[in-house]
Order: sequence, then C-alpha cells, then structure tokens
Amino acid sequence: MPADTTTLQVQKKTKALLDLLKGTYGSRTYDDVIQKLVMKKTGSMAGKFKMKGKSTMQQIMRGMRDENDRF
Repeated sequence: MPADTTTLQVQKKTKALLDLLKGTYGSRTYDDVIQKLVMKKTGSMAGKFKMKGKSTMQQIMRGMRDENDRF
C-alpha cells in the first residue's frame, strides 16, 4: 500500500454499493468512486475540507452524512 493511503472499515453492504458504483462510473479504485461521489454532492473538491466554523472532525463527518444522501 502506498505511503499516502489509509484503510477504512465499511460494512459489507457499503462495499457492495461501492463495487456497484465502480462499475457504473468505470472507476478502477474505491478512492475514485468516493471522490466522484463527493464531487457530485459538493460540485467541487476545492475547499470542501476546510473547517468552515466547525470545531471537530466528528462534526464535519456528521455533516457529510445526512439522511437524504443515504443509499
């Protein structure tokens, strides 16, 4: 694994959805799928990970997963 990667734990159902999206998007990696999903939701990657007044990573992550975006 390259030095600039990490391991994420996801449920089997989530992995199955990512596998489906890999085929749909023609992506080679899960990273590519996740980036495409973020770009689709936000319109851009630029500046999307700035704190924007939120004080913790937990608050940022909570904001990324609202009920309307769940599969």
